[in-house]
Amino acid sequence: MTIRHPFTACAVAAALVLCGAAAGALAAPDCKNAMNTLEINECASIEQKAVEARLNQVYQRVLKTLDGEGRDSAATRAKLVAAQRAWVRFREADCDAVYERHAGGTIRTVMYIGCMQSHAEQRIKALEAFAETY
Repeated sequence: MTIRHPFTACAVAAALVLCGAAAGALAAPDCKNAMNTLEINECASIEQKAVEARLNQVYQRVLKTLDGEGRDSAATRAKLVAAQRAWVRFREADCDAVYERHAGGTIRTVMYIGCMQSHAEQRIKALEAFAETY
């Protein structure tokens, strides 16, 4: 996952630095027992990275199904790439709005990450459905 929101990137970096400094080395947090904002944000970020990796895998798999399928597949592929780029812009704008709505509280980062994850999970389903119908 690429964290595009600067505050999110700072929060995740701070969580990693603080957790590493406290533990003497960077260790994975105990996400089942996350107790503070930094741990919760770090755990949400870890989970989001996994979902983002899955999204990228599904997207690449769908693109490969369009390779070599003939003249119509090139046009379909171009449209899918354009749609994915538009979706990325939409997701960022939508989740930036969520972040802004919660800008006064410590929950803002986890809300932003949750928004990004939710959209990614929905997009995975949409891409898988697209692949099934092609």
